[in-house]
Amino acid sequence: MTHLTLPARCTLKPELRSTLRRALFAALLGTTTLSALAQTPADDARRTADRARIGALEAEGKALRAEAEARFATAEAACYERFLVNRCIDQARKERLETIQRARAVEAEARRLTLAERQRTAEALLAEGARPTAVGSMQSPEAPTALPQLPALQPTPPSPDARIAPSPESERIRAERETRSEEAAADAVRRRAAADAERDAARQRTTEEASRRAQQAERDRDRYEERQRRYEEEQAQKKK
Repeated sequence: MTHLTLPARCTLKPELRSTLRRALFAALLGTTTLSALAQTPADDARRTADRARIGALEAEGKALRAEAEARFATAEAACYERFLVNRCIDQARKERLETIQRARAVEAEARRLTLAERQRTAEALLAEGARPTAVGSMQSPEAPTALPQLPALQPTPPSPDARIAPSPESERIRAERETRSEEAAADAVRRRAAADAERDAARQRTTEEASRRAQQAERDRDRYEERQRRYEEEQAQKKK
């Protein structure tokens, strides 16, 4: 702030002194306002870039989850054609979970940027609401004789969505719940697959046992017919 120095013997009239103080205060307030307005284009550019980044991250998270489900469905179907079915399915689930964890990290970054954007918006609204008060005091016809002391602004708390970010502990609990839910679903699928495999194995054993018995009966019948043929030949030789 520039200080105005007057000669020692110069005496200003009260009206002139009041006018001078008002002019200095208006110049100071105008400089502050222009400085704040000069930041608006940069803030708008940052806000636009953040929104584009948030949209890209959300799309990437959805794509990763869709990719995880599609790959798991394909791998699970192929596992039933292999010898070690359960091991193959467990490996497919592990790969699916790794892809989902990547999606969670991307979605967490998108949420962080969204909360930061909301917080900046709330702060901008608070600053915009305080600006007319300062301008009105500058244009007031009844200016005080002394340079007024600007009162400290008491901003109202913004909405919870704009201020309160999820704590690392809540994020950890949410991730653990999702993991437990996915593991429970995967375990149910694994048990169902194991039961199906056991049922198929029992059916295969029954089929093989029936086939073995049929083959044994066929061999027994052939032996019986062979003995009967030899007996008849021996009886025919004796009659001669």
